[in-house]
Amino acid sequence: MIKKILKSIKKFKLSLKNKNILTEAANGNYVVTPIIAALAGAKVTALAKNTRYGKTTDAKNQIFKIANKLNIKKNIKIVKKKNKIDYAKFDIITNTGHVRPINKKIIKQLKKTCVIPLMWETWEYRKEDIDLDACVDRGIKVYGTNEDDIKLKTFNYLGSLALYFLLENKKVPKLSRILILGSKKFSEPIFRVLKKNSYKCQYISNYNVPEPDLSKFDAIIISEHVKDDLLVGPSGFIKSKSIESDNFIIHICGNVNFKGIKCKTKPKKPAKFGFMSYTCDYIDIQAVIDLHTAGLKVAQGMIKANNMNLKKKDFREYMIKNYPAMSFEKQKYW
Repeated sequence: MIKKILKSIKKFKLSLKNKNILTEAANGNYVVTPIIAALAGAKVTALAKNTRYGKTTDAKNQIFKIANKLNIKKNIKIVKKKNKIDYAKFDIITNTGHVRPINKKIIKQLKKTCVIPLMWETWEYRKEDIDLDACVDRGIKVYGTNEDDIKLKTFNYLGSLALYFLLENKKVPKLSRILILGSKKFSEPIFRVLKKNSYKCQYISNYNVPEPDLSKFDAIIISEHVKDDLLVGPSGFIKSKSIESDNFIIHICGNVNFKGIKCKTKPKKPAKFGFMSYTCDYIDIQAVIDLHTAGLKVAQGMIKANNMNLKKKDFREYMIKNYPAMSFEKQKYW
């Protein structure tokens, strides 16, 4: 993990020297975010919470174990209560799990030069996570991370994820026929990787067509993160009764109802729409390390653009040209 973090910081030329940053103290692979920020020179406050993924003590122990090895423990402070946080001191606040929601009450406490990196693409924005209009009113910049950036290519990991589950469940190349349901951004990388590995594939992103004949397929991959159509279920695009016992369903993301389905599914209990059952770091932690390093690099860019006194269109052009940044579509958010 340490080698991968150092590699990512070098790749993105991340520098946050003397910046105050608020992020989350998470468990598992997401433990890396405060480590990345501290290694890049920031003074880090990391918010910890008890969740189904682990306890606050677990997160604290994991973070400080790594921080001690890197001699950066002094640069990381872990807190457990939001009401104990002095929001006015931060230069950067990440839109990550424990920090959310970043509501109007919090935004009013931020200095106007504070920036908020979404840490993923802007189309994934959820209103309940961050009050974007309050940020505009306060003059606080919010930008996403372009996951198609040449240094990232996050979506390529989705293909590796699908390939892993297919092989694990003995759905082998050349003999297996795969149906992919999902929007182009998610499904094309999966389709591309599987085709390259000699799978017979078809993908559908338009659900206003007749239900496909499932007897022609050995596995179904659900990778829809844009449209909330019910893709699998009693009244879904694919009806539960149409699914055969020897089919295999991999759920990455998308609206599904697996109740009453006879075949094997991965996982048994899929994430609800808008969330992912499996993220790219399931295959390689480098995926989340690079994504969060890139997100912090976007924050670095926003701070520099603010210092240059760039506005609206000029701000956006500078960010897109020089950083792995993604803007919102509406100009009011530039």
